[in-house]
Amino acid sequence: MFGRTSSRSVATPSPLPDLRLIRCHACDQENSVDASNSVGSKFVTGLNTCRFANNGNTAKMTDDPDLESAYALETPEDNKRLYRNWAETYDSDFVEAKGFRFPALVAESYMNQGGHWPCLDVGCGTGAIAEHFPDDAVLDGLDISPEMLAVAERKSRYRALFEANLKEPLDLPSGIYAGFVSSGTFTHGHVGAEALPELIRVLAPGALAVHTVKADLWAELGFEETFEVMTGDGLITRPVTVAEQIYEDGSAPDGHQDDVGLIVSFRRL
Repeated sequence: MFGRTSSRSVATPSPLPDLRLIRCHACDQENSVDASNSVGSKFVTGLNTCRFANNGNTAKMTDDPDLESAYALETPEDNKRLYRNWAETYDSDFVEAKGFRFPALVAESYMNQGGHWPCLDVGCGTGAIAEHFPDDAVLDGLDISPEMLAVAERKSRYRALFEANLKEPLDLPSGIYAGFVSSGTFTHGHVGAEALPELIRVLAPGALAVHTVKADLWAELGFEETFEVMTGDGLITRPVTVAEQIYEDGSAPDGHQDDVGLIVSFRRL
């Protein structure tokens, strides 16, 4: 027995954690993270796993607003925070630089189908759709971001602008609009089909609606089921959808060149 060597290894002590208190960009909560491991280091450098912000799913959250940040939004407060920082550069950095086609296509579709005034621009943002309507168009706009509305107001294309959350009842009378348009609002991190009943309520009989939906979210955000119910109840005509590339060739954000959206049209009965 004296000649035997023990095969049992001695455990190496674990390094002490590098604990830091980091504020999450998404939810503004402070989180204690260990910067010495891979998960914690990602949080410190902007790739966070905050349990408050995204329920443990890793998401890119940076101080610089972009499409990925917009798609990662979860709450109305998230939306307000992102667009507060993006409002002044949204047109130049996204609509123009990324070749965002939908504002022009929605306005063109509304006019070609005989759209009338007044028309409500839903999720109007900085007023990208309004720039494609004739000068005598009578448009009202609503959006959740006061900073985006301030940019839209400077363009002098709207009769009135309202700050509103589309997931709540709208403070507008019923049947006052001859149509509504929307571009880029029904998508990841923003609004789903739950907003449609209120929007239809403010439309007059015969009013035309033209809006976009991210194609891969048609069923997931409830549009397929909601439209079936509303057509069955005789509230609207059966929607017509046209698939379109969202961005101009060669201009799309990285990883989104092949993104497709639906231009959806129907009338209030």
